[in-house]
This record gives sequence, C-alpha cells and structure tokens, in this order.
Amino acid sequence: MRTLELPAGASPRRWGQIHGESFRGEVKTFAEIRIYLCTRVGGFADRAGVLAAAEAHLPVLARYHGGLSEELHGIAEGAGLTPAEIVVANHYTDLRDLSPDPATWRPAPETAPDADGGCSVIWAESPTGRILAQTWDMHATAIPYVMMLHVPASADGPEAWVFTLTGCLGLTGMSTARVAVGINNLHSRDATVGAVWPAVVRRALHQPTAAAARDLILGSPVGSGHHYLVADRREQYAIETSGVLRKLLPTGPSYCHTNHCLDPDVAAVSSVPSTSSTRERLSWLEQSLGARPIADLADVWTRMGSQEGWPKSVMANMSTPENPHGTATCGAVAMNLDTGDVWAQAGFITNVAAERFRV
Repeated sequence: MRTLELPAGASPRRWGQIHGESFRGEVKTFAEIRIYLCTRVGGFADRAGVLAAAEAHLPVLARYHGGLSEELHGIAEGAGLTPAEIVVANHYTDLRDLSPDPATWRPAPETAPDADGGCSVIWAESPTGRILAQTWDMHATAIPYVMMLHVPASADGPEAWVFTLTGCLGLTGMSTARVAVGINNLHSRDATVGAVWPAVVRRALHQPTAAAARDLILGSPVGSGHHYLVADRREQYAIETSGVLRKLLPTGPSYCHTNHCLDPDVAAVSSVPSTSSTRERLSWLEQSLGARPIADLADVWTRMGSQEGWPKSVMANMSTPENPHGTATCGAVAMNLDTGDVWAQAGFITNVAAERFRV
C-alpha cells in the first residue's frame, strides 16, 4: 500500500504540493474516474457541469479551514490539475447527491439544527483496548489509489495517520491525541454546497478529545449524508448527517453502523439504493458482536474480512468486466485507541495481513 509521510515544519500548501507531486499520475487518473462517475451515477450531464459544482465548494472550504484549503490547492498544483478537479476527487459522494441545477443549490448550515454497497463501522471496548474499525467500500476502480498519509503535528493539531486516497485529504484515521474518526456514506436527498467532507475528517482529527471532535462535526457545514464515529480513550459519539440535519445516536460497549440511517429524521431525507447490502451487513455485524465480543485487532480484522452471506457480506465485490466501477471493498482500517496501533490494507482483506502503523 502506498504511504506518504509529510515533512514536519512545512506549510499546508507545501504538504499538498508534495502529495500531488508524489502521485501526479494517480491523482490525475483518479480525479478523471470520479468526474466520469458524477455523470454516470450522479445527475450531471457533462464534465463542465461537474466542475462548476465542484468550483462552488472552494469558497466554503476556504472559510471552513484555511490550512486545509491551502493543502487542497497544493495537491492541485503538485498534480498539475485545477482545484475543482481535486474537489471532485475528495467530495465525489456528496457531489453525486447534489442537483446538477445551480438554481437549486443552497449553502450547508454552519451550526447544528435542532434536534449500493458501502462501508461498515465497528466500535468495541475490548480486553486489549478501545477499538474503532471499518471497511471502506466504493467503486472498485478506487482500489489502486488507496494510501496511508502521515500528517505531522502542527499549529492546527497533533500528528496523525490517515487512511486516504491519492489526491484526498483523508477518509479515516487516528491522531497522537488518540482521537479516531470512522465514517459511512449515506445518500441524502437534501444535499447542499458544503465543506469537502475529507476536510471535516481531518479537522476532527485536529481536536484534543472525542467531545471536541463531536462538537466540530455538529457545527460543520457538511454537504450531504455521512455517519461519523468519533472516539478517544474515554468516550465515543456517533453522528448521522444529511445536507441539513445532524443527529447524535446512542452507542455502547459495542456498536456498528452501515449505510442506512438509524435516526428517523435523517432517514426521512435519505434513501438507500435497491441494490445496497447495508441491512444484511448490519444484521450480520450485530449478530457477530452479540455472539462474541471483539477480542483484539486481529479479531476485528478477521470479522471485517468475512464473506458470510456473499454477495451481501461485509467483504464485497460487485464489480464485473462489464461494470468495473461496481461497488467493492477497497480497503480497511482498524485502530486501537489505547495502544496507538493502526492496521490498514488496500483492497480485499479476507486472509490478507494488515500493514501496521502506530501513533
């Protein structure tokens, strides 16, 4: 799996330039795949419409966090692309939920209001430490671009290991403050123009505690549907969002979430593709956790690699030669918040050893 360690003391712009320069060909190809998919899976008629929507997100990111905006612009410079193309690479799942008609676009709220395959998140308080793990399922053509990114400590926050893709700010990870973030995608019908969601993940990892990360997400201009699980060595919080709503969910010593909403208000403005395996995966995970608690990282890694119930199993592959962009498990990450161990791997993880990192 690709790994990039950013240099301590460099500016966010330079971090981005190094990222883009290091994987220039991969970033270009990955952005093109996602621009194409926005016209195939999303409602956009052509490339120009996709990039116009992406461009509208750049001022939101600049207001949301100057350093992360600079880093994204740096990635574009290093890869020889426009910032809008890098927005598509980062924000694809939210862009495909957005109407292609600019007249309907509205800004995401910046404060919390009142009250097809996909990723599977597992939370467990194990005898070996507090564990947050997830598969990352997306179009199978994303597998070659999975990478681990080491972000040094800076004025914004502590150092972190981040599971991500070439050209993207971050999907999930853990910091040296032992704050970890996991995510699932949700399909929202009320998508708005918000901050690119990997910037929300990275900014959550800047926080000193899970409670601070919770408050950060609740107050972020999130553009579409996601489930976030944020945790530290003392607390954990689950949050479902749509383009407008942000809702806290109850958790316990063990918890799992897939790609359908558990909060009824968020569910009312969301949808689940007819081909999704989300309910089957959640049922299997709940039964697995109920039958036997998670013991350690090796145990959760094995369960995330389960193919029981194929093709609607936790480890999945819906791609075919005719449809290479079909949903597949593109990688996984498992983090022990007490020990600082991070296990990660690209692609299918059934009977595949994790690469090991540590914060």
